[in-house]
Amino acid sequence: MKKRVLLTAAAALLIAVAAGAEQVSNDAFSLTLPAGFGEFKKDAKTVDGKEGKIETTNWVSTAPTGEAVVVTISKMSGKILNPTQMIDGTRDALLKTLNATIDNETKLPGEMPGKLITFHSANVWLSSQLAVNRDVLYQLLYVGRTAEQRSAPAVNDMFQSFHVNTPAQAAAK
Repeated sequence: MKKRVLLTAAAALLIAVAAGAEQVSNDAFSLTLPAGFGEFKKDAKTVDGKEGKIETTNWVSTAPTGEAVVVTISKMSGKILNPTQMIDGTRDALLKTLNATIDNETKLPGEMPGKLITFHSANVWLSSQLAVNRDVLYQLLYVGRTAEQRSAPAVNDMFQSFHVNTPAQAAAK
């Protein structure tokens, strides 16, 4: 069974590469960007939070079609004691900031608490994957201009390919 999963993943990667998709991998995460997206631009900053400093790093990639992919990793000053509350609070802040409506929300499988949320506002269609691991909040955000862009197979493939590298995994590389 494990061999079949690896073969399926390898085949999906080959198809994505053949279609012009780009595999991106760094110490923090890996994913397969849909074809046409530019190189990630990285921006990092530290702000004071209620419980101490929060180190936030954003990676942004855009496409000529008006689409964008944003990966945000926020390292808190201590362990996130209530991951569900952190995820829901982040979701609610996004919805309020964008005056958006949730289309769908599902719990992510796996060990890390997380959710995949699709939502839209008047002129943007978004998908967001939020996950928490110890003291870090991870977010993959896709921004499209139409429902069709958001539901493209390449966007789904990107979310399926998204993998966060925990500090232990990054050290093992």
